[in-house]
Amino acid sequence: MNGRAPDNPPDVAAATLACLRTSIDALLVEIKAMDEWRQLTEPSADPQRVRAILREVYREVALYQPDVIEATIAVIGQFPRSLAAKQVRTMLIHQSEEWDHGEMAARDFVAMGGDEREVRGQLMTHTAFATAAFWRMLAHKRLPFAYLGALYLFEGLTPIVTGLLKGSLSSQGYTPDGMEYVEFHATEDIKHAKVVDHLILQTVRQYPHCADEIIFGFKAFRHVYPLPGWKDAVKRAGESR
Repeated sequence: MNGRAPDNPPDVAAATLACLRTSIDALLVEIKAMDEWRQLTEPSADPQRVRAILREVYREVALYQPDVIEATIAVIGQFPRSLAAKQVRTMLIHQSEEWDHGEMAARDFVAMGGDEREVRGQLMTHTAFATAAFWRMLAHKRLPFAYLGALYLFEGLTPIVTGLLKGSLSSQGYTPDGMEYVEFHATEDIKHAKVVDHLILQTVRQYPHCADEIIFGFKAFRHVYPLPGWKDAVKRAGESR
């Protein structure tokens, strides 16, 4: 014994969350530099163009959301049975609160001039299919911890982006119908983001080895969401004019 106190073990959970937050910050920088983002937020944005882009973003959400909900509920059921039931309950309650968000997007899609038949029983857009397929693959490959990383991207980014978009549109005096989804997520998802933070911290503290899988989930989902869908939505909006 040399009398020196042992070094404190690293806080893997806090480091994991810090990594995810840094990744969100980097993604926001990329988003704000995109021409597609400027077309929505610059002061001189064409209101009809903005309306068309938002409509196509809503189409994406309406098409992928039912598959996302179904797949995530399956993934939650794949967590180790040593995970506290309270944690599982929190995940399921969160998904129940997401249950009708595809319908919310469908309503806004119609309010923005879309035909409801285009989000009912139609082939999905390529990017919506890729988003849905990612979540299905998590269930197929039984990667429940990766679910938390991907969920962080969903819930960590959405309130920031919708909040920025809401503020930008309001400053332009642009208050169209079809803003239910943006209005709701700019506020409600702040609470959801905090829930996901807590879930990640608690889960990594119980299963330190899962940290890499959580980061994997974020990075893998980042390849299909959100930029590919947004870019495709802007392209479709241009083609529909």
